[in-house]
Amino acid sequence: MRYKIVLVLPFCLYVSYVHAQPPFRQIIETDSSKIEIIRNSVYRVYEETYKYKDSVWRSVSFIDDTTQLNTEGWSSKNEYLGVWKEYNRTGQLMYTWDHDQGTCKVDPKFYPFHNLLEKMKLRADELIIDVYGREFVKEHVKFDYACSAYHGHIEKFGDDSLWTNDYLGSWTEPLQGRPNSYTFSYEVRMNKKDKHFIELVISLDSNGKYVTKDNYGFEKIKSDTKKFVINKDKAIFIAKQKGLVVNDSNDILEFLTWENFRKKDFYNGRFVYYISNLRKKESYERSPDRKGIIFRYDVYCFSPWTGEFIEVKKMKSRKEWGGISGHSTGLIPDND
Repeated sequence: MRYKIVLVLPFCLYVSYVHAQPPFRQIIETDSSKIEIIRNSVYRVYEETYKYKDSVWRSVSFIDDTTQLNTEGWSSKNEYLGVWKEYNRTGQLMYTWDHDQGTCKVDPKFYPFHNLLEKMKLRADELIIDVYGREFVKEHVKFDYACSAYHGHIEKFGDDSLWTNDYLGSWTEPLQGRPNSYTFSYEVRMNKKDKHFIELVISLDSNGKYVTKDNYGFEKIKSDTKKFVINKDKAIFIAKQKGLVVNDSNDILEFLTWENFRKKDFYNGRFVYYISNLRKKESYERSPDRKGIIFRYDVYCFSPWTGEFIEVKKMKSRKEWGGISGHSTGLIPDND
């Protein structure tokens, strides 16, 4: 079934439907924005992306009563901005999340066992402070309410038994039962203004004891000063002595990364500060409609704690596109 829509408006506008899912997804293009309206069995989602500024307006209402708001607010293309509130089907406020201030307050009557989640979050905070200190946490660590709660138990499959973890909920999703394990994810940045961050992941059991499994982000610090002291200018100055040639410092990219030692230990890796210099770009073609580019870099590595130069690495990234799909990679070793 196809739809024909005729609109008379004082500016350039067209409406199109994605025919694979009529009438669930509607796209409207204007001179200044792209509007996408999605309908499913529960929600109506209105999202307007502005073309000439990094702003997105999103409003979600309930499909059977579009006057009843579920949530709405502003975001950039990468993060939420300002205050977002979520309401349930009867119009009651579930939580208020102030992304600028970094606070998220829920109404306890809609969130069973939330006191346990808050208690375990304080325990996770203590672990980070014990390792890195309060000043480091204040300057470099942010908790953006990324956490999950689980109920681990043994499940029988015929004659076999398997330990399984049932997901129960999160900070903003009401828990469906009493949890006995938790995972908290923190963001570690070079500085507060840095958009790029490294995750620090902590898993706890029902008693708040640290569980060594797929956690990462704890480094045994040898320096007496537990703060990041390196910056781009210092790194470039040192890298020039190691062979770096710079025509424009804006071409030099900087970022914090985590090198995982792949060990089931509490201290299981280290933070490393990278600056990368693009050496060359190589285009390739897999087929007439499948193309890509390989970016090859010299990467200068430093300890963010001391500013000490560690090594130079040959690394690369790849971007490929064609047909209806594409992909890209982060930096990986360049062994070609």
